[in-house]
Amino acid sequence: MGGYLSSPQILTRKMPGQFKVGCMDLMIEEAAGSGLFMRLFFPTDSEITGPSSLPVWIPRPEYAYGVGEYLGHSPHQMDLISSLVIGDKRVDCIDNAQLSTKSDKWPVLVFSHGLGGSRTFYSTYCTSLASHGYVVAAVEHRDSSACWTYKLVEKNGTLVEKPMKIKLVDRNDKDQFKIRNEQVGKRAEECAKAVKILEQLDSGNVKDKVIIGNNANLEFFKNKLLTTTASIIGHSFGGATSIASSSSDFQKAIVLDGWMYPLDQNQQEQAKQPIMFLNVGDWQWNENLEVMRKILPNNEGNILLTLSGAVHQSFTDFPFVFPNWLAKQFGVHGPTEPYLCMQSAIELTLSFLKDGKDGVQKLKDEKYTTFITNEIYGRVKLIV
Repeated sequence: MGGYLSSPQILTRKMPGQFKVGCMDLMIEEAAGSGLFMRLFFPTDSEITGPSSLPVWIPRPEYAYGVGEYLGHSPHQMDLISSLVIGDKRVDCIDNAQLSTKSDKWPVLVFSHGLGGSRTFYSTYCTSLASHGYVVAAVEHRDSSACWTYKLVEKNGTLVEKPMKIKLVDRNDKDQFKIRNEQVGKRAEECAKAVKILEQLDSGNVKDKVIIGNNANLEFFKNKLLTTTASIIGHSFGGATSIASSSSDFQKAIVLDGWMYPLDQNQQEQAKQPIMFLNVGDWQWNENLEVMRKILPNNEGNILLTLSGAVHQSFTDFPFVFPNWLAKQFGVHGPTEPYLCMQSAIELTLSFLKDGKDGVQKLKDEKYTTFITNEIYGRVKLIV
């Protein structure tokens, strides 16, 4: 069951599409390299057999402890929050389901989480996109920016777990930019690797060793994935990752309240594919916005919209994990209702993927003018 103070037990989708959603974790280890860990969300024809067929939102307590370390809370405090508030909250997708047979080919998306995030913390957004007919690969980054993650390595014929904790960097650290730029480079490599693995699933031949997901029937992905039109989406640090990735493997990029600091000049200039920036006005600031303003002219299909009354975490699951009063107390619920923020993010994403800048502008003008604007502003407004 959910926690004592919890919102509903299942993180239900917002703006659900016509398909039920399946999911599965894949951990790939390479002969040389760091491999990849990701969760796939995809359309399915499978049926829910009960709550146990839905994965828990926090698969292990270490993820909660990692969030606590990032926020300055002890493991004891996070245990208390988990038991009282989160409980065994579940994601609205069927674990280890099979890909739907209702389409010959499914378009693919890669999702990059923010600093302190994980492959599960954006499940509301990712499952909603999957219900509209996308296969979404949510990468759990191994650059020490995830709240916590791990890899399994073979030692003396046995798989041994190697934990990977979050790396906290002081803002005054003289090497801060170097550290973050190296991380965003590794993140971009992992996102490109996710596309390669999807290509291998489509070909029916995964070349590297499957450590997690090896018991699943991967054959149902064969000849079913449209990888040539892959797009990338990222939140915060993942937004920078989307920009750093968009010069190579992806047709479009979507940046959800992006943190632009980790990008070097070359990465900014090489982001040539169409990009949608979806900002939260109260979180952005001048230096961050200036980088976006430099990137916007790179492609005439680029567009930037700003949400008012949202918060930085509006694109995550956190506003829906807590009851409203507690979400406001924790700062993950702003003046604009979280449901409306998430609904608009999903609809604008779908519109951008299908119809580009013009589709986004039309949807915003017809439906979301009350709290979404084309104005570029943050804590100090800029003249556009």
